[in-house]
This record gives sequence, structure tokens and C-alpha cells, in this order.
Amino acid sequence: MPRMTDKFDNKRHWHCGFFKVSAIVLVLLLLVMPLILLIAISASRPLVVNTSPVGVDSALSAKRIGKLFYRGLMRPAGQHSSILLSEQELNGTIALAARGINGFKGRVALTDAGLRADFSLVVSGNPFGRYINVTATVVPSSSGLVVDNLSIGSLPISGQWLIALVEMILNRTMQDEQLGSELLAAIEAVSVEGFNLKLVYHAVPDFRRKFAKLSKELQFSRDDSELVKHYYKGLCRFHKQSELGNLVSLGAYLSYIFSDAQQRSLESDDASVENKAALLALAIFLGSEKFNTVVGALDEALLDACKPYGRHVRLANRKDLRLHFIFSAALKVISTSGVSFSIGEFKELLDSQRGSSGFSFADLAADRAGIRFSELAVDESGAEQLQQMSSELAKETVFFPSISGLPEGVGQQEFERRGGIESEYYKNYLVTIEQRIDRLELYQ
Repeated sequence: MPRMTDKFDNKRHWHCGFFKVSAIVLVLLLLVMPLILLIAISASRPLVVNTSPVGVDSALSAKRIGKLFYRGLMRPAGQHSSILLSEQELNGTIALAARGINGFKGRVALTDAGLRADFSLVVSGNPFGRYINVTATVVPSSSGLVVDNLSIGSLPISGQWLIALVEMILNRTMQDEQLGSELLAAIEAVSVEGFNLKLVYHAVPDFRRKFAKLSKELQFSRDDSELVKHYYKGLCRFHKQSELGNLVSLGAYLSYIFSDAQQRSLESDDASVENKAALLALAIFLGSEKFNTVVGALDEALLDACKPYGRHVRLANRKDLRLHFIFSAALKVISTSGVSFSIGEFKELLDSQRGSSGFSFADLAADRAGIRFSELAVDESGAEQLQQMSSELAKETVFFPSISGLPEGVGQQEFERRGGIESEYYKNYLVTIEQRIDRLELYQ
């Protein structure tokens, strides 16, 4: 007859074995589930192969849509607005925005069932598939925004979960404001009229202040702001020493400010941080005071004592190229190079419409040169290299490519006749610009 203690021992061993097996299964699930999810959302082929061609109409549509939404949200409380968006306008705006995100493509289609949106994103280093495909449908509704048939790869997801996620991200960006909730709640109805998507939405109370606060959330830390202020004051002193009546090269200012950055880096031991602050100060002083709205480094007293200047500062003997270079360099600091360059393209597309200056590959060369300069300036390995060449930056040929032979003033009709921004005509000139920048002494 078994002893009572044997029964207890057997039961104890059984429980221990059960818990061990359970723990192993749990660990395996924690390890395997992410793998299963990755396999489910990965694909070997993109859902979207071609996007709409980007042209002047795309740029104009994006500008129109942005203005209409902003004005509607700014109206007095209780007032309603509506906007009609054609399938062509939506696809053009998506294609324009996608130029700022490497490997991203999207397309929408309007049907009686609503707006179907498909997106594909290239993911490097994924052994289960090179693409992640997303599809969703915004269905007609008289009770706000409703998303249906949402899936990432082969993984179905609740559309309301996506809306909740967007709402959470926007709200967290605003911290103590509920702007995300208010923006989504502002959409009252969605319908499809022919080949147009109609949105009815109401104004958001106190939207101007909330939007301004959202911009300020992107401002840099106090330490970074103090650095920007230091370099701005230095530019003021340097400028006062220059002869105001004569044209001055941007190279002289670059040489001065990055020489100062080199000296400061000996103490701070962070060349990239010094360079970033120097570029932002330069963007405010020789670019536009509006950059301070984002940076938030300078107070009104300093701006009144030393106003931004640039009237006599040139790049390749031109004011417009100086602005393109500086704006793109500063935008790189606060964004990605793709976004910076697409902003430059956006401006040139708008310029190519009738009555404007036209599409300019020289301007795009300045955009790209500014981005490359900024990439080197903030790169951990390149920041010191730039500072070491500060004295040589006084020569424009060290950092700025030749614009000889680059077409300018290309009108909308001519630009689109040649195939627009997706054409070989356009791409070949971009290759030429990149090759010229690659050969500059600064990048050797």
C-alpha cells in the first residue's frame, strides 16, 4: 500500500512539471508570436506598383486642400464646412507626399462603397517579404469617420482600432490638449458623389491657438535653444563687421559660423549638435524669421535688436539660390532629406504654372546641395570633417555645384510635355546634379 507521503510527493512533482511546461510554452509563445505576426504582415510583392504621376496639378491640389481644411477648422464655433475631393486630386496629393517617404506608394479609388485606399511600403532586411501592404475602406457615413476592411498584409484589423490609434498619437503630441479627438470628431459625414469624396466637418474651437501650440511642441530643448541663440548673436556681430553696401557670398557666413562651431566643439565634444544649432541660426538670420516659430530659440528682444538679414548675401551671385540652399539645409535638421527635397520639388512645381518663374533645375540643385551639406553637418563622422574645412567654405565651389546648363523657367505646359517629375528628362538632370555635388571638394 503506497504511503501518504508518496502521494503528496507525486502530486507536488506533477504540479512542478505542469508549471515548468506552462512556463516553457509561454516563453515560446512570446518568442513565436512576433514572428507569426511579422510573417502575416509581410509580402513578396507590392500591392501598389505605380502611383499617380506628380505634376503641377498635384502641387496645386495639395495647396488647395490644405488651405480649405485650415480655413474650415478656423471658422467660428458651430459653423460647418464641406469639401469635395476628386479621385485624381487625392491620388496626386498622396503621390506628392510619398516622395518624402522612401519606398512608400499609395493609391485610392472611389466607388459607391466608399473610398478604398491601398498602400505599400518597402521594408529592408525582412526575410519574410520585402513589402508591407495595407488596405482599408472609408465607408459613407452620416455619423463621422468610419473605416472598414482594414488589413495589414493578411492580418485583419478593426478599422475603429486604427482611428483610436491616430487619435491617441495626435492627443499625445498635443500633451494636455485633445486636438486629435476634436479633429476626428469634427468630421460629421462622408459620402461619395460621382468621382468625388465629400467631407462635411465643423470648426474646432480655439483651433488657431491649439495649432500654434502643436507647432511649439516641435521646438527644441532649452539647451539647444541657447546654442541657436549663441550662433545667432555671432552672425549679428559678423554681419555688422561686413560692408553692408557690397554683395557678400554665403560662403563667408558659412566659413565664419562653422569656424566658431569648431572652437566650441573642443569644449562640448559634440560637433554634430554645434553644427545643428549653427544651421538653424543661419536659417533664421539669412533665411526667414519664420524658422524661429519652429525652433523657438530667439525672443522678441533679440530679434528687435538684430533683425534677420540677407539682402546683400548671395549664392552663385543669386539671392534665390541662397534661400533654397539655406531652407533645405534647415529643413533637413528638423525632418528627413526626402521630405526636404519634396518640399523643394513642391515649390518648383507651383512655380511652373503660368505667370510664375517656371520650373528651375538650378533651384533644385541648390535644394539638393543644402540637404547634402546638412547631412554632413549633423552626421557623427562628418560633423568634424565639415568644421575642419570651415576656412575653405568661403569658396563657394567647395560646397556648391555648378548650375551651368541646368534648365530654368520651364513652364507647366512644356514641363508636362516632357513627362513631368516622373520622366527621364527630369531624372537625368537629377543624376547630373548629384554627380556634380559628389565631385565637390567637401564630399571627397
